[in-house]
Amino acid sequence: MTFAPTQFEINRNAAINSINSKTSFTLIYVKIKRSRWHEEEQNNNGLNTLEEAFNAQCSYVEYYRVFEDEILIIIVNPLKTQEIIKELKLISNLDVQLLRVENRNLPALHYLRQVSQLKGTNNTIHNNLLKYGLNIEEFSTVFQPILHKSKQLSFEALARWTSKDLGVVSPTVFIPILESEGLLNILTKKIINEAVELLKRYREIVYITINLTASLVKDITWLLEHLESLDFQDNGRIAFELTEESLAGIEVKENLKQIRKRGHLLFIDDFGTGYSNFQYLATFEFDGVKLDRIFIGDQTNKKVIILLSTFIKALDLKFIIEGVERYDQFSFLLETKYDAIQGYYISHPLSRNDLINFIADMRFD
Repeated sequence: MTFAPTQFEINRNAAINSINSKTSFTLIYVKIKRSRWHEEEQNNNGLNTLEEAFNAQCSYVEYYRVFEDEILIIIVNPLKTQEIIKELKLISNLDVQLLRVENRNLPALHYLRQVSQLKGTNNTIHNNLLKYGLNIEEFSTVFQPILHKSKQLSFEALARWTSKDLGVVSPTVFIPILESEGLLNILTKKIINEAVELLKRYREIVYITINLTASLVKDITWLLEHLESLDFQDNGRIAFELTEESLAGIEVKENLKQIRKRGHLLFIDDFGTGYSNFQYLATFEFDGVKLDRIFIGDQTNKKVIILLSTFIKALDLKFIIEGVERYDQFSFLLETKYDAIQGYYISHPLSRNDLINFIADMRFD
């Protein structure tokens, strides 16, 4: 005897298929906590209202009730995340957990398992921020080397957070939360300041790249004002990386023009994982691309990398390959037209002191 699938099963399959078809998205996992019957009825009414509202915005929000007490929301427009979180907070007895996925290269079940096992981490961080505010001194910056073919060095600046109350918090957790709370620009200013200090001290550093998210480039007044306030005129040595999701919208194109007009380098990060990378190369003025690490894995397609490098160099753009971890990966790249490589084969991300030692060692090579 064959049984028809329940609506929950249909929803689960639909959610899995949706995630597998996307590259960048936000998952919001909602667990409904049990309460008194009249509160449950009130909560269900609120959730039904939200479902209707989200379904009306189906172009960027997908709402799936995957079990009686579990809901999965998929958001393709990261700027809508904060708005949706606020609406969910209006309903009591919900555990809300968030996972930002920038470049999906694993099956959907991996991300569903990951977001469901966060165990309230995001709520804990939100509550900690509300109670104590943002202690910017708890954040540090590490710098991962980028080795040019000419043996010159650049670095990518990456944020790290060791909280007095929460311990070590992963960037994949705290970056989306700071972004949703409007605090990410504060952290980015700190990173820029630390990068400029190193650029002033070490003339041999070609450039240092800083990551900009969608919300950070939608309105860049804060960024331009901060850059103007710095006692540093060598703008070409301050570079910025943007993922494909950061490039949506006409205002972003104009904002990037202003950044580039100042002489800063602009790179597309995680190139090759989205559906519109080539479109963005035609639409925006970039200085180079960083090929995503998935192309350099154990199943590396050498011909694809060679073809991509030829294409990128024909556009007169810099071609940086990320994720190089072993000598055998590095050795075959000698046949490609790359400009620089980045990955654990060169070095893991370095603290400021380790970076100083790394540069000193490079001088003797």
